[in-house]
Amino acid sequence: MFQLQFRLSNKVRRVVATSALAVVTTATAVAQQSIGRTELIFLGTAGGPPLRVARSEPATLLVVDGRPYLIDCGIGTMRRMLEAGIASETIHTIFLTHLHADHDLGLADVMANDFFRLNNGGPTQHITVYGPPETEGLVDAAFHYIAFGFHPFALEPGGIREGLVDGRLVSPFVAHDIQREGLIFQDDKIRVIAAENSHYALMPPEDRKKIKSYSYRIETPHGIVVFTGDTGPSDAVTRLAAGADVLVAEVEDMNEVSSFVQKIAVENHWPPQRTAALMAHMRQEHLDESEVGKMASAAPVKSVVLYHYEPTNPAAHVAAVNKIFSGPVFASADLDHYCLGTSDASGTTSTLFKCGTGSSHVASSNLPR
Repeated sequence: MFQLQFRLSNKVRRVVATSALAVVTTATAVAQQSIGRTELIFLGTAGGPPLRVARSEPATLLVVDGRPYLIDCGIGTMRRMLEAGIASETIHTIFLTHLHADHDLGLADVMANDFFRLNNGGPTQHITVYGPPETEGLVDAAFHYIAFGFHPFALEPGGIREGLVDGRLVSPFVAHDIQREGLIFQDDKIRVIAAENSHYALMPPEDRKKIKSYSYRIETPHGIVVFTGDTGPSDAVTRLAAGADVLVAEVEDMNEVSSFVQKIAVENHWPPQRTAALMAHMRQEHLDESEVGKMASAAPVKSVVLYHYEPTNPAAHVAAVNKIFSGPVFASADLDHYCLGTSDASGTTSTLFKCGTGSSHVASSNLPR
């Protein structure tokens, strides 16, 4: 089946070329709509494990003047990109907050789609992944994993030859381990500042020297967006969020968490010590609604978007945060789309506002689908 994709008649080639031109034209028009603002597209809003039916694991696309950046990449990210019409290979920079499974196990799917699309399209571009220590090992392992599936394709006539050098597939992915806090990335659109948070506060000190969890402050021309990632209460994250326009904050309802923990403890016959340890993790290394409100007020920030949850009543989370924080609070769902910047043709600037559900304003690839 793979070979058929490359053994095209002249008629089919003309059709594909025409389709590709149409996609390029559409992509240019769509990209122009994104100029002058920063956008947040929530690809996954549930924490994990386990997996959920209605929500994918954490992943958020930050789009600045039409240029996309991905923050975290849990399971389900690639599927949500497809549903939103996002071409993953156009995302050249990825940031991982920490290496828990629900924030990074979707990376192999995204890398596989990128590798195929980039090699179909001609000379390979590089895609860069930034994250805490061991990110380089994660990316290397993920490419090694997907290479098993692509190597036989590459050996076929008309296969993905760009990625094959001396009989081996060459990775277009470049990873960087973030070893310390501070400025970790800057280009002509954004500055990214990292702060170590308290998500691993209960980890033995020797392990904490090697394993890191970061929150990110991303400064754009249209405002500042701070991603808490997973964290407990943290003065470092509160300082990082000072004056931010948007705080994208994880949130937990500890009553719901307690019920969930007790349920799995009974089902699996856990000893009391294990149950207590998991509850300590949830209470001290995550944020509940009151702690989000305190952080947002103390920083202070202008608005909050909640994620990394599985709410039975999203409005209840918003109301609980608003008991402490008086600014706008949004309860995100998968594929929700928020904008920061000009809100209309008059050029009036706005605080964060919801600007769509289920679709994105990210330019599509110029590769035929």
